[in-house]
Amino acid sequence: MRVLAVFLFGVLIFILTCTKNVQDLVLYRQVYFQWNDHPDFSKFFDFTGYPFHSSLYVLQKIGHGIFFFIFSFLLNKTTKKVYKVLFMAIVYALVTEIAQVFFMRTGCLLDVLYDSIGICFYCITITAFGESSSRYRLM
Repeated sequence: MRVLAVFLFGVLIFILTCTKNVQDLVLYRQVYFQWNDHPDFSKFFDFTGYPFHSSLYVLQKIGHGIFFFIFSFLLNKTTKKVYKVLFMAIVYALVTEIAQVFFMRTGCLLDVLYDSIGICFYCITITAFGESSSRYRLM
């Protein structure tokens, strides 16, 4: 059951990541994927031109962290090893950002950083304040 929860939440993240218009998904529950045969990876490493001052942008990036915090929680319930959670969640964050480029979205390494903040926050929290320190070891 725990593996199913991780899988389903991973699918939810993928849908939110790769649907063409997140606003249509949220407001109208419309999922639409559009495949891009010739993705442009030039923006993947571009860290300029982002509206860091926009409250909507900040809220959206906080959502990145929250979703990957929850994903890390679910992974931890399955693996019980924080280092596995850290590795698997960061790899999935990277995979979803790369996948965006193939679905007419703009994937960005900066978003992997926002996802990783949620992942690391979970791992630090569970290591420091876990139910049992022997149960949630870093290694």
